Amino acid sequence: MSARNRLNSLSLAAVFALALLGGVSPAAAQKVFPDRSVTLVLPYAPGGTVDIQARLLAQGLTGKLGHAVIVRNMPGATGAIATDFVARAPGDGYTLLFASSAQITSVPMTQKVNYKLQDLTPVSASGRGTMVLAINAKLPAKNLKEFIEYVRANPGKISYGSSGTGSVGHLVGALFGARAGLDIVHIPYKGGGAVMADLLAGHLQMIFGNSGEVMAQAKNENIRVLAVSSTARMKQLPNTPAIAEILPGFEMTAWQGTLAPAATPRYIIDILAKAIMDLSREPGVIDKLEQSGVLSTTTSPEQMAAIIKEEQSAYAEAVKAAGLSKPD
Repeated sequence: MSARNRLNSLSLAAVFALALLGGVSPAAAQKVFPDRSVTLVLPYAPGGTVDIQARLLAQGLTGKLGHAVIVRNMPGATGAIATDFVARAPGDGYTLLFASSAQITSVPMTQKVNYKLQDLTPVSASGRGTMVLAINAKLPAKNLKEFIEYVRANPGKISYGSSGTGSVGHLVGALFGARAGLDIVHIPYKGGGAVMADLLAGHLQMIFGNSGEVMAQAKNENIRVLAVSSTARMKQLPNTPAIAEILPGFEMTAWQGTLAPAATPRYIIDILAKAIMDLSREPGVIDKLEQSGVLSTTTSPEQMAAIIKEEQSAYAEAVKAAGLSKPD
């Protein structure tokens, strides 16, 4: 064998050895990702705030990855169906989950699901949503303090709706009720659209809705926006106080982000994370998210994992306040 051939053989062997040491097979290390379309599975029906985010992400990633990223809506069981579908998908980067806090944090606390957090690996969180407290305008309360006093004077007579038992809207309402010492009644719906419709019609007295959905109705004379669930006021609603201004320390928000099956190789996770992080920094994307009531967020896989870990205690308190427990 010539000296050149021996050198080429040694170089190839070195590449294979480095790939193996990095936990990636030589075949995977040489494979270009992606080489076909990617499916982004969404645990919600079309049209909501999270759906808007997912489609904005898919459009941007299509340009950055060079192959189509297709959104597939798979609603049901507060997102457990879609989450389980992705958790069981091949770990090749071509089936991803665009989830929110509910599917990863609260749903496993309140439902019997077929997946575990260890079945998924964080890629990048790209948004942070605040819940907004809105009431029917026929109620006499003009601000948050007056509303709390009104509810205390009418125990068990105030009902609030959410998109389902164990949803973020349900849990933030339960936490609010517990912290404020209120007796309020939760009514679960099958979707957020019906909740807003019933609030406008007066069939519900209050909701904790996604900021984008509530903002779209903020000028409607049938509702009154009272507070937000983040620790600080929202840029889009500067005159609306944070609940924490009345109930110090109150905070409950929801992240939105991308996860992949746990077996997905790290080099693919890194490719996806970089593309999402780059996209989340673009001014046009930030503006579009803000218009829908979402704070653009930029996180690495490790930072997203830390966010998930940090929110466990707040959601656990809310689940307890809601009187929920996982069925045997």
